[in-house]
Amino acid sequence: MNRTDLTDKELEGYLEARNFAKGAGKEIVSRIKTGMNEKEIEDIAYDVFRTSGIKQHWHMPVIGVGKGSTKLKDMYTLMSSYMTKHTRTLLENDIVLIDIAPVYNGYPADYTISHVTGSNPDLEALAAYAHDVSYMIAGQVNQGMVVADVFQHAKELIKAKPEYTLALPPLISMGHRLCRIPPLWQRFPEPGLTYLLLRGRSFISSGNSAQMSRLWVIEPYLMYKERAAKFEVLVHVGEETMILD
Repeated sequence: MNRTDLTDKELEGYLEARNFAKGAGKEIVSRIKTGMNEKEIEDIAYDVFRTSGIKQHWHMPVIGVGKGSTKLKDMYTLMSSYMTKHTRTLLENDIVLIDIAPVYNGYPADYTISHVTGSNPDLEALAAYAHDVSYMIAGQVNQGMVVADVFQHAKELIKAKPEYTLALPPLISMGHRLCRIPPLWQRFPEPGLTYLLLRGRSFISSGNSAQMSRLWVIEPYLMYKERAAKFEVLVHVGEETMILD
């Protein structure tokens, strides 16, 4: 492997962390009931992590129910959502967004579930497309691309579905690098994101001219009629591009 590649052991560590996050997400969803508010679902997430021995997170869990699923669309909406998480409750046939990032055996994961309770074809289609388009974008990534190319390609793909609006969460934009961080950084709030901010050129945006290499999370955030969904694909860009799933 060249110096831009991770070792097989490292790739295995990241994949195990992602698989753990998938399982944790399923456990959280299995315990959710309609009528719960965001704080109650957040408490479920923390209980799942405590039971599994998870003490560190790349970023803290983000829970959005119903209209709260759009809380990542801008900084004002995100910050104000912390004041209202006790009042937004999950209704039948609505959506809940669960964005978790546990650190498992020293390796970070970043994983989002957009789960629809009951039956709602429009929201189910939104969640399905958020999942599928993330894989479509990741499948086009190669080592010769710069980050801005990925951003532009994603925008063109999503234009094919005019019913959905691409939103760009603060700082994250359309995705970010994923990497292990020194233990000391775990003392900071949102340690993974803080680390990336100080490194620079770590987010998938239109102005990032860095070359795609190593691990990236691709997560286009799509809005539809005051609801939102996203899915996060983990891709390793080296001599060969691999989607870790």
